[in-house]
Amino acid sequence: MFRSTLLTALILLTAFVAKTQNTISGNIYTSDGKPAESVQVEIKELHKVITCNAGGNFEFTGLPDGSFHIIASLTGLQTKEQQVSVANHQTAQVNFTLSEDARELQEVMVNSRRSFNNQLLSVGKAPIDPMDLPQSISVIGQASIKEQQAQRLSDVIRNVNGVYLAGARASTQETFYARGYNFSSNNMFKNGSRVNTGSFPEMSSLERVEVLKGSAAILYGNVAPGGIINMVTKQPKFNSGGEVSLRSGSYGLIKPSVDFYGPLSGKMAYRVNGTYEKADSYRDGVSSERFYINPSLLFKFNSRTSLLLQGDYLNHDFTPDFGIGSLADTLIPDVPRSRFMGTNWQYNQAQQATAAATLKHALNDEWNITGNFSYQNYQRDYYGVERIQAKANGDWARPLGKIKNREDYLIANIDVTGKFNSGKIGHTLLAGIDADRYYTTAFTYDIAGKIYDTLNLLNPSKFIQRTDIPVATALTRTATPVNRMGAYVQDLISLSDKLKVLAGVRWSMQQSEAVQTNYLVKDSIGKGKS
Repeated sequence: MFRSTLLTALILLTAFVAKTQNTISGNIYTSDGKPAESVQVEIKELHKVITCNAGGNFEFTGLPDGSFHIIASLTGLQTKEQQVSVANHQTAQVNFTLSEDARELQEVMVNSRRSFNNQLLSVGKAPIDPMDLPQSISVIGQASIKEQQAQRLSDVIRNVNGVYLAGARASTQETFYARGYNFSSNNMFKNGSRVNTGSFPEMSSLERVEVLKGSAAILYGNVAPGGIINMVTKQPKFNSGGEVSLRSGSYGLIKPSVDFYGPLSGKMAYRVNGTYEKADSYRDGVSSERFYINPSLLFKFNSRTSLLLQGDYLNHDFTPDFGIGSLADTLIPDVPRSRFMGTNWQYNQAQQATAAATLKHALNDEWNITGNFSYQNYQRDYYGVERIQAKANGDWARPLGKIKNREDYLIANIDVTGKFNSGKIGHTLLAGIDADRYYTTAFTYDIAGKIYDTLNLLNPSKFIQRTDIPVATALTRTATPVNRMGAYVQDLISLSDKLKVLAGVRWSMQQSEAVQTNYLVKDSIGKGKS
């Protein structure tokens, strides 16, 4: 009896939903045939208002049977109205061409922009204003990055209180700290996905940098309590534009950059930005050369669904530089800062490539689903002498070091966000799942810890320095797979406009599979316990 009643109810509900699933969609253009962005479209009888996207598209779904007046309006353009009827699960198409309104253009309009306190940020995942989040959030926008001519991420982070550069190991990478905790690869993100910290991110590709200080474990799982850094790259636009720039500076710095964007059709847009950088250093014999490119495509399938495809590639070759070192671990040697203590052949070669897809779909005006999927490959080959720790008289036995590794990241997460009320209490809900797989391959070499030669920091002519490159024989290759998975729910409970409570819970799982070691010289394999 219960099953029969339930089946009847489902059939009636399905029939009711099908009856009201009419759709009105359309395109809006300006008089020159280009898509009109941000036009307000209203169904007069239902008091429903939406804003068309960058491609000039709009869509109303879930409409009842009937005849409706559709109004399109935007400041500076003539307001137009059309009547359309829909019935029996029908989809109707309505197009507008809006021309300039001389009366409107004669008026002076004063518009305001929302501050970062009221703008939704990627780092929060949910549609919550930063002012309503308990963590402290800092945002450095593109204008600041450009005006300050930021070369490295550390130049941007200087704008954030409480986050600081802790180390730059031979100028090969940057390590940040906040509240006493290290921002390792677990705490560094690009477009919401974890990113390797073994290279210098390209600043000219960024739209903004978001820094969330404090615990973020509910949203991101295995992260240190200090906070996270999320870099948001530039995205395609449906209006054409571009920029070509050239930066030059001291020590032979030259850096040309390009950034072009625009529509490929009414529903597809592109963006390509890239740069080449070459520079020497105040240190003799130190140089750097890097190349970066970041293409992206945006597909607007309709007013509710979009797909963003992004990729980038970075190749950076440079000379590792450990500075001028120390004497007896206590004194800084009195030598010219231009003196290079390394060899004339040491090198660091880093390559990083990523591919990402972001799918967004609005289920209705209040509920949205977002899926992020990305793959990242990082490779590094480093060879040279290590940290400079000399005796009190300046003698330093230069130790050799070689690093060669490869990291492959597969990352995915799906979020559902929505707003609803339970009586007079408002809720902003976030529910999601995420999964990561890291596969790290690393080599060890027979030269580890061996002495290359001896150099006196205070008197370089005291010893004859070697110039040959020692042969480094790989001894082992280790493969380390790590799997992570998590599910989380977070709710911003609005008891009033001034009193709000943020509550959340997360379940996480991390599995470290058995490390496999290949002994290359012996041609054998060893496998540890997971």
